[in-house]
Amino acid sequence: MYRVALLALQNCMYSSLAGPFDFFSVASNEWARTTGDTLQPLFQSTIVAPEDRAVTTFNGLAIAAGASLADETQYDIVYIPVIFPPLEPHLADTATIAWLSRQAEGGACLCSVCSGAFLLAATGRLDGRRATTHWMMADSFAARFPKVILKQEKILIDEGDCITAGGVSAYHDLSLYLASRFGSPDLAATLSRMLLIDPFRRLQSPYATRSFNKSHGDEQILLVQDWLEQNPSHSVNTGMLAERAGLGERTFMRRFKKATGDSPLEYLQHLRIQTARQLLESTRKTIEEITWQSGYEDISSFRKLFRRTTGLSPSAYRQRFS
Repeated sequence: MYRVALLALQNCMYSSLAGPFDFFSVASNEWARTTGDTLQPLFQSTIVAPEDRAVTTFNGLAIAAGASLADETQYDIVYIPVIFPPLEPHLADTATIAWLSRQAEGGACLCSVCSGAFLLAATGRLDGRRATTHWMMADSFAARFPKVILKQEKILIDEGDCITAGGVSAYHDLSLYLASRFGSPDLAATLSRMLLIDPFRRLQSPYATRSFNKSHGDEQILLVQDWLEQNPSHSVNTGMLAERAGLGERTFMRRFKKATGDSPLEYLQHLRIQTARQLLESTRKTIEEITWQSGYEDISSFRKLFRRTTGLSPSAYRQRFS
């Protein structure tokens, strides 16, 4: 029997606690049915809260915890749910972070979903190791925890005693993975079919969209950004863009990189892929038409670049998101 602590935190997402709680109960029932072991459940789940046990979710629901951090029970698996911003109060909660560290030192596998990775990383257990979090929070995570090897394109990463999962719905992926690791692959396959959970998700890349910083205050660079957005299919070079900004080429390159985080040509490539994604989602244009309208001439090269960026071929992307 594996003792699972589902950590209830102020402003967390209720479904990211209740979903795994239900999942582990179903997993235990199915394990007992197939193995004949009805004496002990595979998973014994407990919702654990801070000492006063008074926790409210982001949408105002009260959580009834079965235990508190003060109980000092040693668990086998500790699960950190999705936490809605602001995250600072949680990252300043030394009592909870110390409890997580003690659980890890006692042999618990620490698991997180989405923004829960911030709290896991605050223990220092991820330093020098791989982790993932929601792609929209990747920049913030990387800035706050530079020692962690962030793989934002991944949905789930297992580092043995620490497992991180990507976006909000990744608690499905994590729960299924835990059923396989602590139960069996056959159990996970059965639960996948029973609960209609896709067992093959590996990447966040198809879901991630690129954000383009335009609040940097450099008006000359902003002019070029606006022009590129309106003309992604135009053939350009840095000299032409520098002239449009009214700057020398070296000065333009330096200021563009500082303002956007990308070189002008990298920025243009991101814009073109974003254009292609939008066309695939919202039009019936052929792949050839989308290739040209996005600013690429060679269809084969476009397909390879699109797959490298999103993890899907253009056709597969259209099938999933149109």
